[in-house]
Amino acid sequence: MLEKIIELTNLYIDSMSKKERKKYGQFFTSMETARFMASLYEMPVEKSYVTVLDAGAGSGILSCAFIEWAEQFDTITEIELTCYENDENVLGLLQENLEYCKEHSTKKIKYSIHTENYITSQYLDFNCMIGRNPNSSKFDYVIGNPPYMKISKDAPEATAMPEVCYGAPNMYFIFAAMGLFNLKDDGEMVYIIPRSWTSGVYFKRFRQYFLTEGRLEHIYLFVSRDKVFDKEEVLQETIIVKIRKTNTSPVQVKITSSKSNKDFDEITSLTVPYSLVVSGKDYYVYLVTDEEEVSVLKRLHQFNRTLPDIGVKMKTGLMVDFRNRDMLRDKEEDGAIPLFYSQHIKQGKVQFPIQKEHEYVVTDQCGLMQDNKNYLFVKRFTAKEESRRLQCGI
Repeated sequence: MLEKIIELTNLYIDSMSKKERKKYGQFFTSMETARFMASLYEMPVEKSYVTVLDAGAGSGILSCAFIEWAEQFDTITEIELTCYENDENVLGLLQENLEYCKEHSTKKIKYSIHTENYITSQYLDFNCMIGRNPNSSKFDYVIGNPPYMKISKDAPEATAMPEVCYGAPNMYFIFAAMGLFNLKDDGEMVYIIPRSWTSGVYFKRFRQYFLTEGRLEHIYLFVSRDKVFDKEEVLQETIIVKIRKTNTSPVQVKITSSKSNKDFDEITSLTVPYSLVVSGKDYYVYLVTDEEEVSVLKRLHQFNRTLPDIGVKMKTGLMVDFRNRDMLRDKEEDGAIPLFYSQHIKQGKVQFPIQKEHEYVVTDQCGLMQDNKNYLFVKRFTAKEESRRLQCGI
């Protein structure tokens, strides 16, 4: 079934511009990824009728992957599928694909497509009684590839869920929070989402809700950033997470990855103590990939003080070059002072000059100058493919 749904989806992708799809944060799951996500669920015991939620359903790839996965279990006889999708461009394809699955499945398939906004249509249920409203819809399984789209702090979806939003929100974690809310107790949720939520202040409220109401059971880490979404040029670092809705923390969490994202072959598996992966009052999630990193993390967890606690202050550079173009100079002159970029950090030291343009700045604004003291410069951004993620220079 899934091959057919992918074939029809690819025709849609070719006919619709990426600019148009980007308005909805729409990136379609590959066939291999969808099948892997569905495989993470546990077979239901003594349950012939199951309910599934696919919010942000797109063309129905994940819904079909779930139905295809369920085909192997004789115990399941009926599947009720609830899809949310409000992009009018893809609704016809979604309907066509679900009908195809219904006709070709050995199970009794019942589905409904909701075209209203998934978040704002039920935010009152979410805010009235977080995670415990008996009147809201609850499902045995939730599967999702949510929209990847930054929204403003006063967007309807953000203001609808103040419990999980802070700072600059993104639709993906709002969908994940509502998905967990819609899960039955002890139900399972599998989502493919960016890994940015695992740390940082902006995601603190989300983590507190997500990892209090649910517990991580499985994390899949993609080796390469450019093979996750088939036919899509996306460099977002994403992970697949499986969450169970429970208040009981597991002893361990499983972390997997493979050499190839394309077919998920040669998967390596690491079992790590849950308390090591999900740690601290801020619920940071540490994505370790091997025993060496586990050992490092155990040593780091022994520190009981932070950098500010020991008198080390951190701050972002004061100068933003493109906002002060008139002050920039390519060569040294009277009154000019160095302007450091990440390119000046090389092999643990700050090298200057390196004949880069705009290496100097001329200004009398005290707020843009820093005292000539001892510093350790740290690059704000490094690529995953670099040998060290943390790069600094004295």
